[in-house]
Amino acid sequence: MFPIPLPNSQSLDFSGLKRNKSRTKTHKPTESASKEADTVSPVTKTAVALEYSSLRHASHCPLGVYVVPSIESLLIWDAVLFVHQGYYSDAVLKFRLAFPRNYPEHPPLVQFVTDVFHPLIAQDGTFNLAPRFRPWRPKEHHAFDVLHWVKAAFKKHALDALEEVDCLNKEAYRL
Repeated sequence: MFPIPLPNSQSLDFSGLKRNKSRTKTHKPTESASKEADTVSPVTKTAVALEYSSLRHASHCPLGVYVVPSIESLLIWDAVLFVHQGYYSDAVLKFRLAFPRNYPEHPPLVQFVTDVFHPLIAQDGTFNLAPRFRPWRPKEHHAFDVLHWVKAAFKKHALDALEEVDCLNKEAYRL
């Protein structure tokens, strides 16, 4: 693997990391993913590319969140969140953003690859954006807003403010 350049001239080197197969789900490139990406409109591809390039701005990509487009498609971003405080402190959580073919009209799907017990995360890893983006507004909401919400959802104040109706994992909510 190679170092990933970061906006402030730091870099991450993932070459020494070993995969923990017992705790992570794997996502393999699929033929349907590449075919789907080929049928996506140029408007969607441009919007997603601009969203990714905007992450270089200081306030766009939250601290502790690292994102890279997948090798499968520009419409799929692989990301990792390092949680430093709160109930989930010291957690390293991998997730994916999958942009729909009609982005930015519809929000990206956030899917956690790492198993995590959280009120907004379903058994299959799907993360609920609804508490923050109800409704999704294409002219106002962006991928970096989604990244900020994913990070914020692991903080104590956000967890305490959740309502049961928004939770995909009711058992986690009740704890």
